[in-house]
Amino acid sequence: MMSKKKFYGLAALVLGALIFMLWLAGLLHFGKIAPGTVALKAPAAPGRVLTVQEREIPQELTVLGSVISPSLAQVSSQVPGRVARIWVEAGSRVKAGAPLVSLAAAEYQARLSQAQAQLKQAAADYHRYQRLLKQEAVSPQEFGAMEARYRSARAQAAEAATMSGYTLVKAPAPGVVAERRVAVGDVVQPGLPLVLLYNPAKLQIEGEVNDSYRQQVKLGEMVRVSVPAQKWQADLPLTEIFPISAPGSRTFKVRTAVIQNPELVPGMFARLELRLPAARGLLIPKEAVRQVGQLSMVEALVEGRATRRQVQLGRQVGDQVEVLAGLQAGDKILLPE
Repeated sequence: MMSKKKFYGLAALVLGALIFMLWLAGLLHFGKIAPGTVALKAPAAPGRVLTVQEREIPQELTVLGSVISPSLAQVSSQVPGRVARIWVEAGSRVKAGAPLVSLAAAEYQARLSQAQAQLKQAAADYHRYQRLLKQEAVSPQEFGAMEARYRSARAQAAEAATMSGYTLVKAPAPGVVAERRVAVGDVVQPGLPLVLLYNPAKLQIEGEVNDSYRQQVKLGEMVRVSVPAQKWQADLPLTEIFPISAPGSRTFKVRTAVIQNPELVPGMFARLELRLPAARGLLIPKEAVRQVGQLSMVEALVEGRATRRQVQLGRQVGDQVEVLAGLQAGDKILLPE
């Protein structure tokens, strides 16, 4: 028969094991807080209270562009030939009529000499026939044939002189040599660009705007343009808006008025800031926003208590920032003292 001492010991052991199992199952709590939500009764942090209101926000569109020269001219030869001399280099400033490239002219000079000799003979015969016609020594038909030969010789001589003159390629207008594309000894054909010229006094800024803004961009509106490489900026009107769009990018081109800056050259990177019609939205002071890691947070007042709330921000307008999401008109936020 089991003794009382052993019985009580076994009972204590079973009771202890039962209590331990109940504790593991979470049915017993010893100093723990039961699961659930406990409201924090933190008072609002000190600061100024701001009521968020909807207001008109000026809109701007930044467009990437470049400096262009609408007067960029591709100067080419009108006759075939071999390059004998180059008078300019890239960056050279030239006047209208200044020599750019000379072609070998021996062949054209020979043609000119031959045409001039034929013209001299035809002119002598023509004047002789004039005298003979007055003396009625030749018929009007014979004189007419001689006159036609004289006119043909004169036209051939003029053409040979023109062709010989084409061997010296000249600048069609004053400007700066942007590029020369030939070297001495090259054989060139008519229409092949030899030299590129641009007028530094007739530069513009050109940019490409997305089609979705076409109705908001107006001719004559002022835009802020800048060229970072030269740390230059100015306000210029839009003088050209292209009516067609590029199929690939779905953009259309805009151009500003002429720029008067000798430091700018075609091809430089530029920016255009287009002013668009104002839109309504929410603006709050930048000081109200706190960065928590990658998140933008504000202290919102909800029933008198401070609650940290995440917001999505837009662009900056002066010392304020646009709120795209996270707040709505009428919400109250705290600003630091």
